[in-house]
Amino acid sequence: MGDFSLFRDERHGRTRLLRALLQWKRSQLTREAVGLPARRGSRGALTQDDVAELTGYTVRVVGQLESGRLRSPAPDLLDAVAAGLRLTPDERRILWTLAAGTVPPSRTYTTGPDAGLTRLVEHIYPHPAYVTDAAWNVQSANPGIAEWFCDFTTMPAEERNIAKWFFCHPHARHAFVDWDDDAAQFLARIRATAARFPDDPKLAALIDELRRRSSYVDELWPSEGAVYVDPATATWTVRRPGHTDPAQPDDTDEQVSIDVVSLAPMRANDERRAVFFLLPDSEPHRPSVRSADMCMACRRPSDG
Repeated sequence: MGDFSLFRDERHGRTRLLRALLQWKRSQLTREAVGLPARRGSRGALTQDDVAELTGYTVRVVGQLESGRLRSPAPDLLDAVAAGLRLTPDERRILWTLAAGTVPPSRTYTTGPDAGLTRLVEHIYPHPAYVTDAAWNVQSANPGIAEWFCDFTTMPAEERNIAKWFFCHPHARHAFVDWDDDAAQFLARIRATAARFPDDPKLAALIDELRRRSSYVDELWPSEGAVYVDPATATWTVRRPGHTDPAQPDDTDEQVSIDVVSLAPMRANDERRAVFFLLPDSEPHRPSVRSADMCMACRRPSDG
């Protein structure tokens, strides 16, 4: 038989942390603080009986949760306890992790620029870098993105979206050598994100628009079920600015392998991602010029 001691130690460690978290939160609150009427003889801090009254679950269930004896606690129970004990988003995430071994479903996600990520993106130039929200709306991008891929600052606000550019603009196919493989992974990432936010109108609108504007997306979205999460680091092959025509004779000589590093905040419901295209040390810095402006393939009539 296998050695289950490590599994037992991990489970017991999670149980101890779960019990400590819930007992500590109860000790910080009174019945009055959570909207319950004062009770004669109350010692001040919330008891398991108070939590049961607060959540609508039995004292037995509340006790089993706190002691770690519920192997698969219901999501409604965890959310009722989180709301009743006034857990912060981070504490709610920890509660789910300790009690259920998973993170809670996200209800929403953060949008808008982040000052720290924006500074990081700017300081890493000449390496291209950008920050987006969960729906791939560009929050910030440095000049390297314009040089190698797309100048989002010249586009209407509603078009400043990585997914729209990648699937709907011909230049993306010229810039990425393995566009078909990269596109399949990108679509699988969109599918995984949509699964986490099934009721989000912005993501639903993005998918509808991609299907209207891209025959590739429209064909594969309903027929495939692959999901994919951004790896910490991946290697993509791109063409150098000014050499993005796939029909050029020296195409192989102008291909560059780039390490793509994705960073995501650890805070709950913050789905912003910072993506860095780390150029090889041998790659010279190039003057600020938009890649698409130099692409002869973009100037030829599109074949659809």
